[in-house]
Amino acid sequence: MALSQQRAHGTEGQGAGTGPEAVPGGGSPIPHVDGVEHRWVEVDGLRMHYAEAGAGNALVLLHGWPQHWWCWRHLIGPLAEHHRVICPDFRGMGWTEGSEGGYSWHGMARDVTDLLDQLRVGEFSLIGHDWGLVIGYRACFNWPDCIRQFVALGGIHPWVLEGAQIRLITAPWHIYLLALLGELAAGRMGITERCLRVWRHAGEFTPEEIETYMSVIRQPKSANATTHFDRNVVLHELPHLALHYRHLRVRMPTLHLNGDHDPLLPSAPASYRKYADDMQLELVPDCGHFVAEERPEWLLKRLERFLV
Repeated sequence: MALSQQRAHGTEGQGAGTGPEAVPGGGSPIPHVDGVEHRWVEVDGLRMHYAEAGAGNALVLLHGWPQHWWCWRHLIGPLAEHHRVICPDFRGMGWTEGSEGGYSWHGMARDVTDLLDQLRVGEFSLIGHDWGLVIGYRACFNWPDCIRQFVALGGIHPWVLEGAQIRLITAPWHIYLLALLGELAAGRMGITERCLRVWRHAGEFTPEEIETYMSVIRQPKSANATTHFDRNVVLHELPHLALHYRHLRVRMPTLHLNGDHDPLLPSAPASYRKYADDMQLELVPDCGHFVAEERPEWLLKRLERFLV
């Protein structure tokens, strides 16, 4: 398939490339990270954005909610010293166009693999946080021959229903509320900004960092994506997992990391051991939900030992 790309760079009026970067066709400026270039390709009829840095074996970083590619800002530079780092924005999130459908885990995983096909990436390592975690697991199940290694951050594993306590299922209360009330909960009730503040344990987001996320997530396309994604989780993904999790197996080396103070994860059963060829589940010390932003140095050291 012919590759159609557009690239955004900083301009002289943006502090010699150190300020927000212009977006082709307009839209919210993209926050600047040294060494990162921004490109768009057409995927499933949508203009999909990804940030890229470095060279070498491909390493794909999938963001969570209510965030976008910028959540990896502390990791991109160090990882790009040895990898070609690719950070997509999911459909409706960040600087990727939205749609009325396509928010299933399979559909969003397919968006990522279609993007990588256009970039002529064959094998890749994968890191996913929150939304990116569940979409990453789905990619591992669907395309195991393409993924060398998988790192899951801040979320439950797919076999959690086997041996889980009820509080683990109810802890992510925001999913049920957003699925039911949509924009009323996300915007008017302030649930989104509250999650950014409450889910963090080590340090806190500055007002500027919160606005970097909120200025995008409050856009209609992102509010729509949030509602559709969470309704799909409640109505389809969780019931499907309950029926079929015993048939799911992850075959590549997998490292699953959760913050030891993540309010969304009060516990995690060891049931994954029956369904994974080579998987480790570890706790990140003194950390809440946002591992890559709360404990970036710890995470980089752990990734250095795991990634090849």
